[in-house]
Amino acid sequence: MGFFPYATVRGGQSQMIVDCKTALESKSNLLVHAPTGIGKTAAVLSESLEYALKNKLTVFFLTPKHTQHTIVVDTVQNIREKHNVKIKLIDLIGKQWMCPHKVCELTSQEFNQMCKAQKKDELCEFYNNTKRAKLTNDAVDAVENILSHPMHNEQVQLVCAEKKLCPYEVLLAAGRSADIIVCDYFHIFSTGVREALFAKLDMELSFAILIVDEAHNLPHRIRSIMSNSIGTKSLKQAGVEAKNLGFRELAHDMSKISDIVKSFSKGLRDGGEKYIDRLEFHDEVQYKTKVEYDELTKDIESLGMEVLKIPNRYRSYSQAVAKFLKRWAGPEVGYSRILSKDHNQLKLSHRCMDPSIVCTPIFQSASSSILMSGTLTPLHMYTDVLGVGAKKTIEAAYPCPFPQENRLSLIVPGYTTKYSERTDFMWRKYALLITQCLREIPGNAAVFFPSYSLLNEISSAFKTEKEIICERQNMSKEERTNLFKKISQKTFGDYSVLCGVSAGSFAEGLDFADNLLDAVIIVGLPLEKPDLETQSLIEYYDFKFERGFDYGYIYPAMNRTLQAAGRGIRSETDRGVILLLDERFSWMNYKKCFPTDHIFYITEEPVKYLQRFFSIEDDQF
Repeated sequence: MGFFPYATVRGGQSQMIVDCKTALESKSNLLVHAPTGIGKTAAVLSESLEYALKNKLTVFFLTPKHTQHTIVVDTVQNIREKHNVKIKLIDLIGKQWMCPHKVCELTSQEFNQMCKAQKKDELCEFYNNTKRAKLTNDAVDAVENILSHPMHNEQVQLVCAEKKLCPYEVLLAAGRSADIIVCDYFHIFSTGVREALFAKLDMELSFAILIVDEAHNLPHRIRSIMSNSIGTKSLKQAGVEAKNLGFRELAHDMSKISDIVKSFSKGLRDGGEKYIDRLEFHDEVQYKTKVEYDELTKDIESLGMEVLKIPNRYRSYSQAVAKFLKRWAGPEVGYSRILSKDHNQLKLSHRCMDPSIVCTPIFQSASSSILMSGTLTPLHMYTDVLGVGAKKTIEAAYPCPFPQENRLSLIVPGYTTKYSERTDFMWRKYALLITQCLREIPGNAAVFFPSYSLLNEISSAFKTEKEIICERQNMSKEERTNLFKKISQKTFGDYSVLCGVSAGSFAEGLDFADNLLDAVIIVGLPLEKPDLETQSLIEYYDFKFERGFDYGYIYPAMNRTLQAAGRGIRSETDRGVILLLDERFSWMNYKKCFPTDHIFYITEEPVKYLQRFFSIEDDQF
C-alpha cells in the first residue's frame, strides 16, 4: 500500500491506490471520481510519493484554494512519522500573498511590476537579505529548516520573518530539493508562471507528477486564465499615458481604437452584447490608425514599459492594451470575441472556450497526472474537455462509502427557477415550502440559490425562529470566515439557516464537519447565465464533441448542484437531508448526471419524509 499513513484502509481507498499505482507505472493520466469520505488525499499521496522517490521525480499537488493545502501538508507529515521516511515538502502560494510588504491591495500585475522594480533597484531589504550573487547564509539556514519537516506556508513566513527574508525566494530555493510541492492551479496552468517557476526550480515538466485536486474546477479556471478584456476607460487612460510622455501619435491611435469600439456598439442597448469578428476589428485598427497591427501593438507595449519607469508607478494601462491586442490577433478556433455594454460602459472581451489548448501539452509532457474530485462526473466529459487523451487515460469512479440510510435525498416537482416561470407567485411558493421544511429540520440548514438576486428575493420571506445568515456578493475572506464561525459556534438549540449561492464560497470547498448541517436545500438549477459566452461554449462543444448542450450547460450546472449538496454529509456518522427544489432535476437530461449510487426520491410532500427521517433516533445508526 505504498506510504499509506493510517492503520486501516477505507472502502474504495484500496482500489484507488491500485489505480494510482497503475497510472504511475504506465505513465498515464488518471481521472478519479471519489466521493467525500474515501480519503483520496491519503490514497494518492501514498502511491505517488513512493513512486516519485524511487524514480527521482517531483510531485506537484495542485489546489484551487490556499485553504486546501493544509490537509496535504498534514498527510505528508503523517506519512513521514508512520514510515520513517524523509519526504521534503514546500507549501507554495502566490508571491503576493507571502510578501512581507503586505501589498495585497495591488492587482497582481501591479504587484509584479513593483516587485521587479524593487529588486532591480536593490530597494527590497527582504530580497537583499535572501539573495545576492547566491543565497545568503541566513537563507541557506531557512531552506534547511523548511526541508527538515513539512511546514504550512504560514510557518514558513514566520521562519523567514525572524531574519527578514523573502519567503517566496526561500521556498523556490528549497523547491530545488523538494520531493513534493503543494501549490495552486496557476503555478502550472498559467504558461508564463509555469515557465518562470520551472526555470527557478531548474526542472523540466517531464520529471513531474501532477495531482490536481477539486479537478471539476479546472476547465473554468483555465478558460479564465486564458481570457482577457479591455474597456473604453482603459483605452482612454492609455491615451493619457501616451500624451503625458509626449507620444502624441500613440495617444491619437489609442483614441482611434476607442472610436472603433464605440462604432461597433451602435444599436447596442445597456446590458446588451454582440459578437465581433476577429479580422474586422484587426483590419479596422490598421485602417484607422494607418499603422500595421503588429507594429502598433509593439509600440503600445514599449510605451507601457516607459510608463513603468516612472518612480512608484506600478500600473500601465498601455501594457494592458498591448496584451489585449496580442491576444485578439491569436487563433480563431477555441475563442470567442464579444462586445458588451454595461451601465453605458463598453468592454471588448476575448474569451477562451477550450481549456485543452493549455492542458493537452502539459498532460502530454508530465510523467503522470492524477485528476480527482468528489464530483468529477461524468468522467468522459473531463477527458474530452481537458484534452488529456483517451488512449492515455484511465477513468475511475468509486461509490460513496457512507451508509445510504444516513442520507435522504428528495426532488420536489411543482417548483422551478426557469426564466419563463420566474414570478412573485413562484417565489412565494418557494418561501412557503422552505419555511415548512425548516420547521421539521432540528438543527442547522443551508439553502443555496442560483443567484444573489434570488437569494435576497426568497430568503426575505422565510418565517422561522432560526437565525437567517446570508452570504453577500464580494465578501472578503475575513467576512466569510467570520460568517462560517457564526454558524459553527452555535450552541445546542440555537440553530441557524445559512443562505448562499451555488458555486459560491459556502457551496464549495468549506468543510461543514461534525454534522454541522442537518439539511441542504438547493433552490433551482444553477445554470450559467444564457449570455453570448455561454452560447459560444455550447456551440464550440457541439462543433468539437457534438455534446454542446451537455458539456457547456447541463453538466456544469449539475456539478454545482452536487458540490452544494455535498456540504451536508462529510463523515460516516453524519445524517442529513438533501432537498432539490426544481422539477427539472427529475428530467432525464439532468437526472442522468447523478452518481449511480445516489438515490433520489421524487415527492410532492417533502415534509412527510422529513418528519419520518428526523423522528428516527440517531443511536439506531
